[in-house]
Amino acid sequence: MRERFHGVREHLICTPNGRIVALVQIPGRRHDVQGLYALLNTSFRGHLIGDNAYWPQLERDPELVRAGIIMTAATRRGFKFRYPPEMARALAQERHQIERYINHFNEQLNAARTLNRSLRHYLARRWTKALAFNATKHFNQLHGYPVESFSHLRAIA
Repeated sequence: MRERFHGVREHLICTPNGRIVALVQIPGRRHDVQGLYALLNTSFRGHLIGDNAYWPQLERDPELVRAGIIMTAATRRGFKFRYPPEMARALAQERHQIERYINHFNEQLNAARTLNRSLRHYLARRWTKALAFNATKHFNQLHGYPVESFSHLRAIA
C-alpha cells in the first residue's frame, strides 16, 4: 500500500475449477480496476469475482453489463453497502479458492520472475506458463492424479 510500482500488473482470470482463461496486463502505475476495464477488449463474458479493488465506477457498470461481464467484489472498509452475512461468507470462500489458484500459478511456475525484457518474449513466456498450468490440470484429471499436483508440469511444458 502506498508504494510505487513500476512494470506490468497481470490479472489472472480463471474458471471455478482453476483453469486460466485470460491474462490481462496493464501498466503498473494503473489502478487494479483498470484490469477489469481491460476485459472489455477481450472475448471474456461471465461472472467475475474480485477483491475490493475491483469495484467499478458507477458510470462504467452499465458498459460492463452490456459486454456480458458481471462483477462481484468484496466491500471496502468504510463502504455504506454491505452484503448480507451469508453472501459475504460465500464470497470470502470463493475468493479463498481463487487466491489458491493464483498462488499455485505464481509459486509453481516462478511467475513473478521474467528472464526476457522484450514485451513479445514476456508475453510468450506468460502464455506458455498458462498453457502448461492448464494442461497439467487436464492431464492429472484424465489420469486420476490429484488435480492440483504439479509433478507433470515440466513434461507438459
